[in-house]
Amino acid sequence: MTSLSRLVEYGIALFGLFFMSGTLTSFLTPQGSATAPLVQAIGAALGLYSVVALLFTPNSIPRVLGLYWPALLPVLLAVMSLGWTEDTSLTLRRAGSLGLTTAFAFWLVFRFTPIQIFQLVVTMAVSIIAVNFAIIQIQPTRGIHQSYDIINAHHAGSWRGLFGHKNDFGRLTALSTAILVMGFVFGVGGRYLRWGMIPLIGIAIVMITQSSSSQATLLASTVPTSVAALLLMRRISPAGRSIMLVVALPFAIIAALSAQLVFEYVLGLLGRDATLTGRTEIWEGVILSLGGHGVLGGGYGAGWQIVGPRLAGLTGIEVGHAHNGFLDLAVDIGAVGLGLTLVFMLWLGTLAFRSLMQGVEPEISVLALSVILFALIGNVAGSFLLLHNSLYWVLPVVTFAKLRDVPYASYQTGIARDAGETHQADPSAAEPGYP
Repeated sequence: MTSLSRLVEYGIALFGLFFMSGTLTSFLTPQGSATAPLVQAIGAALGLYSVVALLFTPNSIPRVLGLYWPALLPVLLAVMSLGWTEDTSLTLRRAGSLGLTTAFAFWLVFRFTPIQIFQLVVTMAVSIIAVNFAIIQIQPTRGIHQSYDIINAHHAGSWRGLFGHKNDFGRLTALSTAILVMGFVFGVGGRYLRWGMIPLIGIAIVMITQSSSSQATLLASTVPTSVAALLLMRRISPAGRSIMLVVALPFAIIAALSAQLVFEYVLGLLGRDATLTGRTEIWEGVILSLGGHGVLGGGYGAGWQIVGPRLAGLTGIEVGHAHNGFLDLAVDIGAVGLGLTLVFMLWLGTLAFRSLMQGVEPEISVLALSVILFALIGNVAGSFLLLHNSLYWVLPVVTFAKLRDVPYASYQTGIARDAGETHQADPSAAEPGYP
């Protein structure tokens, strides 16, 4: 492969990740339109390119089906929901886009090493922070909620960057902040460029603060802190880690049981609504409105057509989603689809934790753990679980595939490295498909 074609691949990968972040969605959507044809076209083009590239990559399909299959299960159920969906055309578009998004993730897996993927993701995070901060400074009428915006006038003054809503902007900024912190820890960019991430992290924190998004603040504080604790655990012996986990378990249970009380108390101190601006009432109504569709849902992307009218009849609340990613996914593909997705996340978390503790692919492992924590915490009050054209699905698939690629011998190598031995390996030898 020539250097030019390789450079083109890097460009496609970086643009694809940036696009999947959702930064361009609002910008490319016609004002007042419910659909975004250009966004759909770009997503389809990235996915179709990936499908063609995978078909011409030796051993790619057998490897996907034989090794990466857990990532396909939620996607397959989304496609199967065409058999019972309330809106065939909508489910066809959404499920097709989800399949193409997954294909793009697999293309990244086959074309780039773990280190290269980590560097691409860090570069993407740098771009997201820089572009959104620039648009806020250069064009504040676009980058900041305005009082004359009828729908979001109550958010006037809150930063939103290129996004349509401050919460979407704050959430992605929080994820980008966690990625920048990881990039600094692992020295992406070398001795000098890595220090350039410090002011970017500072800018990102300002952006989160100005977004007035409580969810973004929670994510930006808990995810990096949790990952830092996991990184520190690497210095402890396996026996010590086991003891630590056993000792921590009762405290975790107590924290989980008392989380609602603590949350309500903190919100009260901040003068915020302890019901998350009516979200808890919506959640209860959604569960009741699911009725007989609780097992398989109403069809990927179309479930709300069943639940929405029922929710309005029960509670008088008219909203477009459940304000909870777990419930929204259950609405679409039921408890079965939600269960498959959570099992996949749990599997990924297990692989990532094991790899991190044994010193194998630490960058990808930390990225995977960050994404999982981000999804589990963020989807309580947000909704971005198993989305098409979404970075929040691409990253779990990519990290899962890379961690599944690690053979048992690599874990032994990692243990030896922790013991002070050096090891040089050619990643292409164990990773078919690398150039």
